Parts: sequence; structure tokens; C-alpha cells
Amino acid sequence: MDNYLQQLFSYFRNLVLNSSGAKRDLYQLIEDNDISAAIEMMQNRDTEVDKAIEEYNHQTHKVMLRQDKRGKSAQDDYHTEKLPRTRQRYINEVELFFLLGNPIRWKKKDGDDECFDLFMRFLSDQRFDSKMRQVKRLAGSETESAKLYHIYREGDERKVNTVVLARSRGYALRPMFDQYGNMTALAYGYKLKEKGRTVRHWDIQTADMLVYAKKGNIGWEVERYPNPTGKINAIYYKQPKAWDGAERRIEREEMLDSKIADTNNYFADPIAAATADVIDGMLDPEKPGKMIQLTGDGSSFSYINPPQSSETRRDEMTNLESSILFDTFTPDFSFDNLKGMGSLSGTAIKNAMILGFIKRDNRKEVYEELVDRERSVIISILKFLHPDKAKAFDELRIEFEFSEPFGEDRQQNWQAISGLYSSKLLSLEQAVQMLALTDAPEEEIERIKSSQQVANPVENQEKPEKQGEGI
Repeated sequence: MDNYLQQLFSYFRNLVLNSSGAKRDLYQLIEDNDISAAIEMMQNRDTEVDKAIEEYNHQTHKVMLRQDKRGKSAQDDYHTEKLPRTRQRYINEVELFFLLGNPIRWKKKDGDDECFDLFMRFLSDQRFDSKMRQVKRLAGSETESAKLYHIYREGDERKVNTVVLARSRGYALRPMFDQYGNMTALAYGYKLKEKGRTVRHWDIQTADMLVYAKKGNIGWEVERYPNPTGKINAIYYKQPKAWDGAERRIEREEMLDSKIADTNNYFADPIAAATADVIDGMLDPEKPGKMIQLTGDGSSFSYINPPQSSETRRDEMTNLESSILFDTFTPDFSFDNLKGMGSLSGTAIKNAMILGFIKRDNRKEVYEELVDRERSVIISILKFLHPDKAKAFDELRIEFEFSEPFGEDRQQNWQAISGLYSSKLLSLEQAVQMLALTDAPEEEIERIKSSQQVANPVENQEKPEKQGEGI
């Protein structure tokens, strides 16, 4: 009863504060249990996201709204073809392939080896690579997604679970940024079935606190907890939709395809033209054999051929296909285009697919910064999971890079590095680092030096000082 009265008091107090125009920041709104007002303060991109989802789903394309044609009778009604394409999906998947076709590479620059092992084990346990592909695919198709590291306790054990959030998965995302573009809060809303009714939930994360709110009978029921990591344990991914700029051309291509199909349907069955006297003199179709009788000089009988596809239509279809791919910086991976690439080197393939690499570099401007932030969040989570190693994690320095989408010419690279080392243009240390064949380059260098001393004991002995000439 006291809880109900407190909710009622907060509800009417918030109404008074809102109507009077008093300004309250996010923390004050949360403290007042005014979750609705807190969510209103945040960025809402639902309109753009819904539009992107509609375009990505081929079943909701505009071509599906083509009206059927009415004839003189119900038997003459004509069903128009509706042939959507999945261009958006293809473009998005190619973009994903170029950026994350191969896993991100991680490398320890400085710090404790055990902490780095814990970092790599955490990535494996949380299925970092597959989750990364999921958030990238969703961001490319919906313009936004998020990856949440849900921290919880199971008894006395601290645990973490990775959850991918997106509107198509039932989550509404509400980020909040300061004037410098730094994310200061992230809210994600969802609905759950509770006691036979659907209840709205909003979870809010800031660097200081974790807030869990659900809609009550009056106002909101709110639980607040300190954030143990000191960071927002979620990464918000945002990018333009993968097919941005080619929407109208994709619609046009689908319409042309559908109209051509209508024409083919109309002329699929033979259509004959005959004079009236010929039609009257035609034999009963139930009788065996077929015969057409022409009774006069003006009698005629012929089949109507379907109209041939015009050159302008073919040119437009070809232009649409190439321009859609070109305008979205998407290489053509059709069978005909790939037939001659089987024997090409990695460098030659890269040159042939330069459009994809241009777009890859463009997307790296977004994702390098976000992955860098995710690395920082993961280290903070590891400090929470392993408090005894907090200082060592603070000193840990990890680098990363996006892998090349195509297989590298490793043999060619190895030969080049070996040639530089043999010519004494490259040190042993640098050669081992560039070859990247071992996770412990320092130990490998020592082993190589030891083997060289064993193989050439005389050359490695110190030469005696030069003696004076005979007495």
C-alpha cells in the first residue's frame, strides 16, 4: 500500500513539475521515477529505422502494392505480377563481407600475458566474432543496433551475457549524446508478458547507474543499482543503410521486371487472329484432327506474336543493374564476373574489387572507433570479474585491426620478407614480426639465434686479438 501511494505521489508530482516547465536533467527524472520524460529526452530514430526495415524486407516493397487490372467480366480480371528483388540484402551482405568476412585481429602491445589470455578467452566465450557480424548486419539493414553486455550474479559468481539489440528483435533503442558526441546514456525498451498482460520495460544505462523500470498501474516501478564497471556496458552502432542512395533505382528495376512479366503472361498462350468466315467454318474442337478452312480471297488466319523487348528497355535494365551496384560501392559477385578470377592473385582481386575496399574504408571510420570503445568496455568488465587483477588490466595495452576480406598472398609475402632479410635490409626481429607466424615473437627470435650459434660455432666464436709479428 505504501509503495502504491508513493507511486501515486510521484506521478502527480511529475505532472506538476512538467506543466510548470521546470527543467530537470536525466538523473533527476530517474530519481523522480519519471521514466517517460527521461526517455523523451533521448534520441528517437524509430521513423528512419522503420523505413529501412520496410525497404530491407522484400515483402513490403512498393512493387507489392501494384493493383490488379479489372476486365469487362470477372473472368477477364488480370492479376498483375509483383516481383520484388532482394538487392538491399545483397548489398548489405557484401558490405559485411568486406569489413568482417574474416575475424578482427587482436594483438598484445604491452602488459600481462595472463590478462591478455583472459581477454581473448572472454571474446571466445561471448562469441565476439559472430555477435559482431550480427550487429553489423543489423546496423546495415536498420541503420542502428546495439551490443549489450548484461552483468549479473548467479549465487556468488559474477557473470556476463552478450545480447544483440535491434528494433527487428523487439528492442527500441534510445541513445543520448553530449555536445561532443560522447554517449552519456543508453536506454532500450522491450515488452514482456506478465500475469496475462503485456508490460512495457525500459532499461537505462549510464556510467554511474543501471536502471530497470517497468510500467505499473500508475506511473513506473523503478529499480536502481550502481554501475560496477563505471562505463555504459553497451555499444551503440549507427551507420547509413547499406543501399543508401539507390532506393529509387531499386524500385524502378522491380517495376520494370514486373511489367515485363505481365507481358510474358499475356502472350504465354497462343493468340490467333482470323476473319469471321474462318471462325464460323472452323471444325468442332472435339473432333479428331485440326483443319482451318479459308473460303474467300479476304479470308485470313494468323497467330499474334508477342512484342519483342525494345532496345531502350534492355539498355535501361542493364543501366539500372550496374548503377545500383556502382552507386552503393558494391562489387559484382555474379558467376559471369567471377569466372575469370580463379587464377588471380590477392592483389589482382583487390584491384578488381576496388569499389568494395573504398566502402570498407568508409565504414572503418565508424567501426574502428566503436570497436575501440568496446575493447575498453570489455577490459572494465574483466576488472569487475577479476578484481584481483584490476591493476594489471589497467596496464594492459591491446591493438586490433580489421582482417583483409580475401586470402592474402602469404607465400608471396613470405618470399619478399625472406629476400629483404637475406639482403640485410631487414632485421631478424622485424622479419619475425612481419611474418606473424607465432604468438610469441621474442621467444622465436631467441630460438633462431640459438640455432644459428649451434649451426655455425666457428663464426660465432670471438676472434683472437692480432698477434705481433715474429720476434
